This record gives sequence, structure tokens and C-alpha cells, in this order.
Amino acid sequence: MRRLLMWVITGIVTLGSATFVFANNNFLAGGDMPGPGGTTQSAGGWEIRNSSGGFVTSGALWAARRDHCAVKLTTGNIMLVGGTWSVGTWEIRNTSGGLVSNGTLWASRTRDFTCTVLSTGNVMIIGGLQSAGTWEIRNSSGGLMSSGSLWASRYQHTATLLTNGNVLVVGGGASTGTYEIRNSSGGLVTSGSSSFSRFLHCAVRLSNGNVFLAGGNGFASSWEIRDSSYGLVSNGSLSSSRSAYFTCNLLLNGNVFIAGGSISPSTWEVRNATGGLVANGSLSDTRNGHAAQVQSNTGNILITGGSGSSAASTLWELRSSAGALVGSGGLNWTHLAVPALAEY
Repeated sequence: MRRLLMWVITGIVTLGSATFVFANNNFLAGGDMPGPGGTTQSAGGWEIRNSSGGFVTSGALWAARRDHCAVKLTTGNIMLVGGTWSVGTWEIRNTSGGLVSNGTLWASRTRDFTCTVLSTGNVMIIGGLQSAGTWEIRNSSGGLMSSGSLWASRYQHTATLLTNGNVLVVGGGASTGTYEIRNSSGGLVTSGSSSFSRFLHCAVRLSNGNVFLAGGNGFASSWEIRDSSYGLVSNGSLSSSRSAYFTCNLLLNGNVFIAGGSISPSTWEVRNATGGLVANGSLSDTRNGHAAQVQSNTGNILITGGSGSSAASTLWELRSSAGALVGSGGLNWTHLAVPALAEY
């Protein structure tokens, strides 16, 4: 599994004598396509694209990364964590892509872990294939705040920040039918079992504070909505089955945009805050393990890369909140990826 990072950035960058003002741009980083001489160009590089998909500039990461995660910090910087090429490291980058700092993790994070920004501004890193039973919390400078053990080992899970500041952790390859809720210090609040056994699923906090979960191995054709105590609010069926490597994004209008995946790589669907189907249709290319990011200035959604077809990893498409195609084009590098996402 490979990772692509995409985030939206706002700031000013000076390159030589040229200055670029980045407003509602997108930063894509990582992947694992080999470059000249056996190097991993995409794994070690990043590119910036504007909200219309156009290329702005590109550069190099401190460490080559795939299967990593990334989050926007309260400082406005971005923290990148772990990944197959650099399992025990983190780095922080500013809005120009410049390196701010880097360091070592408490536990190795190879793949299938999560990173969640807490209400305190710290980052909770949970599970992963190599350290499935652990969590650690880091501050916005990368410093270790605390660490500990999970109630259940987890990888390929989801971790969603709730409105009360707790984190809802659901499913995963090692504990598919379970959940646990942890507070901002890492302490266990509650835990239990679920009738929906999910891993490689998606989770999105809705505008009303509930959490929308969908697809994944085990329940690929279904969705469910949970409250902040993991109480079941409602559930139903997706229009297309999605077992893994699809994306779910909260749109500015409160709906959820679901795209691609290993069973239905050429499709998208939009669902409202109660789970009802709003619209569905076909993508421009088949996408599996792609990245998707809502554009905060237009409400459109930029979808990039993936391995659904031989061409998908080099292409992007831009769609409206209703699913209509707005634009499409080529990426600077090849990005075969399972996305890590953060927005400025």
C-alpha cells in the first residue's frame, strides 16, 4: 500500500527572485514510484497545485515516505509521520513546503496507522501494522507528550475527533468488531463491540457532530451514523460497494462525497447528513488508493492519483459538490497512493 499526501495551504513562498502567494493551494507528497538510478522520486518529493488543479511548484522531502500520514497543526505547519520508507521518523513543514524540524517517533509506524489533531493542538498517533497496540501524543513542535497501550490492537482503523474533544477509534484489521474512545491525554473513556465489523473503511465527522462510517472489508455495501458515545443513529446501504482504498470527504454544504475504491473504482456518490443518497455517477478514471481534498474557496473536490488504472496515478480531476466534472489534467509526478490529507 502506498501513500499520497495532499493538503491545502495558504501563505507566501519566495523562490529565487520570484514570490508565489499560495491561497487555497494543494500540497501532494509521497508515493513510491522509482526514479532514475533506483531512487524513489515520488516517495521523496512534493508538488503544489492550485485549487483549479494547475501546477505551481515542487520540491523534496527530508525523508522518502509512503503509507505515511499528515495533519495540519494549529501553527499552520504540516506534520508528516512514519511510512514504509521512514518508519521511525517525523518531519514538520511550513506552508511553502520548507522543512521546519524533524525527529524520531516513540514507536515505528510502517503503515495503516492514523494521525488526529486534538482540540489541545497536539497530535494523537494510533496503531499501525508494526505497532498495532500503541498510541503516542506529540505537540505541535514534534515533542513527545505521552504514550501508551490501546485497549485493542489496531491497523486499517479510523480515528475521528469528536466535538467533545475525545477521539473515536473504530475497527481495524486486528479488531474489526470493536471501538474505543480516548480523551485528549490518551486515557481510555469507554470501549465495546459493534455489530458492524469494519476495516479499511472511512469515517467523517458530520456538521451535527455525529460520525458517518462507510464501507470497508466486512461491510463494503453499508454505511452507519454514530453519536459521540458510539450509539447507533441510523444505517443503510451504499449505492456502490467499497471495500478498501476509497475516500470520504465532508463537503462545505454538509454532505459527504465518496469516491472510488477497490470494488467500485470508477464511481462516486454523495450522501447527506442523515445518510440519504443525493447523487451518484462515474469518475473520469478508475481510482483506487487515490487522494481527495475539498477546496475551501470553491467547495469543489480535487481527486488525484491512485492505482485504479495505468493512467490514474498521473492524473487529477476536479468535481463540484454535486459531482459534476469541473476540470482534469496531469500530475507532475506519478502518485500511486493511499492518501493522507490535511487542509489549510
